[in-house]
Order: sequence, then structure tokens, then C-alpha cells
Amino acid sequence: MTAVDTRVRSVLDAPHGARFTRTPAPTPRRVATAPETFEEREQRLLRQMAGNPRVAHRLRNGAVPEWMAVDRDRREQAERKARQAKRWESEPDDPFPPRKPRGRHRAPRWWRSDWAASTLTFGMALAAGMVVSHVTALLM
Repeated sequence: MTAVDTRVRSVLDAPHGARFTRTPAPTPRRVATAPETFEEREQRLLRQMAGNPRVAHRLRNGAVPEWMAVDRDRREQAERKARQAKRWESEPDDPFPPRKPRGRHRAPRWWRSDWAASTLTFGMALAAGMVVSHVTALLM
């Protein structure tokens, strides 16, 4: 037996939990600290984001008042409505409304005008049957 065979055999003979050696990961050091207050957390995050221009503006001028965020949302909503109205004015109405989506993947197909094809097929089969019956009656 070679050294590789011996190693393989020793791995296969070992119990399930001890087949392979695992290097233990270093355990993270936990530092017991008191929970920080909102102001402490805010100051820590502001120090981390010192290169951000919005953070620099906030540090110079203070936090943005709530009415400015509300005003911005209102302006954006008005712009969206104006764009949508302009789009509806420029696009003509579609004469064919969109079809409803088929619910399931294997749902039966939507009823179409296949009745003409099925009627023609049935008529041709009926005519062929009549011809065959007349021909066989004449031959007998």
C-alpha cells in the first residue's frame, strides 16, 4: 500500500465528524460597551462620512428642515404627473385594449376565430367520406 492509499483509508475509516481536519477560525473579540445614544451614534457616523459633500453641507448649515423634503416630494410628484399627461396627449389611443394575462402557465388558450378552420376541416372530412362511400358502392 502506498502513502496515498494509507491516507485515503485512514480518512474513510474515521468516524463521520472526524474525517477532515478543520482549522478553527479566530474568535472575534467582543468588547462590552454600553449602548450608545442617538447623538453619539450620529456623531460617529458623521465622522465616518466626513468626505461626503452632503455631510459637509449638513455640518456647516445644520440638518435640512422637514418642509424642504415635503416640498421636494411635491415637486417631483407634480413633474411626474406633467410627464404622464404629456405622454398621454402625444400617444394616440390604442384601438385594441391589452389582453388579460393568462393566469397559469398551462392555462387553456384564449378563444379565437378558429371556428372557420375547424368548420372547413369538418366539411372536407364529411365530403371525403361521402365520396368514398359512393365510390365503394359503385365498385361493389
